[in-house]
Amino acid sequence: MPPPGKRGKYLGFVAHEIKNPLATALWSCDLLKRMESGDRSGERAEKMIDVSLRALRRMRRLIDDFFTIERLLEHGYELKRERLKLKDLVGSALQALSEKDGIPSDGWVLELGEAETVGDADMLRRAVRAVLEHMARSSPKPRLSLTSRPNEGHTELFVRAETPPAPLVPQDPEERPSGDPTGGVLGFALASRILATHDGRLEERDGGLCLVFPAAEAGV
Repeated sequence: MPPPGKRGKYLGFVAHEIKNPLATALWSCDLLKRMESGDRSGERAEKMIDVSLRALRRMRRLIDDFFTIERLLEHGYELKRERLKLKDLVGSALQALSEKDGIPSDGWVLELGEAETVGDADMLRRAVRAVLEHMARSSPKPRLSLTSRPNEGHTELFVRAETPPAPLVPQDPEERPSGDPTGGVLGFALASRILATHDGRLEERDGGLCLVFPAAEAGV
């Protein structure tokens, strides 16, 4: 079990954060219901549907990230131990960023080589995606460079932005302004927790962020 006070740490925060998107979705649906049937296929109706979908996606992400952190704290996942190439984790994270988050990676510099780690592919991919999203959304010039390298029994992924975010490490969710339009405000905390469950860590280093993974073991 997690230490006292850790479990449910973000529950109040998430409850507060979902109020606005919930109100937005309900308001949009109420307007749609009041429209004449012929107007529900018009431009105004399409806008209302888009507003509702954005609000609901934000809520879903907040809730999903919260429960994932909770389950990781309670060791509620049976994490796989797979041998993974960092370039594959990064590649799938970049694809998700482009398709689901609208963040293109054109012009990003990737120097990943054949570096490997071991762990749960879905979870580690999620951690990489969350860190890259934070760097891209928070940087005034979101051109990122990603470099992998071995270091004392670990595999590291160093992420630097052309113009680094300020602050580089975001505030704790409950200390940040509310209203993140993506619902990704728990992403950094989730990435840190995922890496911790893999005997890794996320740290600030030399003006960038370094994701430290366990090195791939022989025979895994």
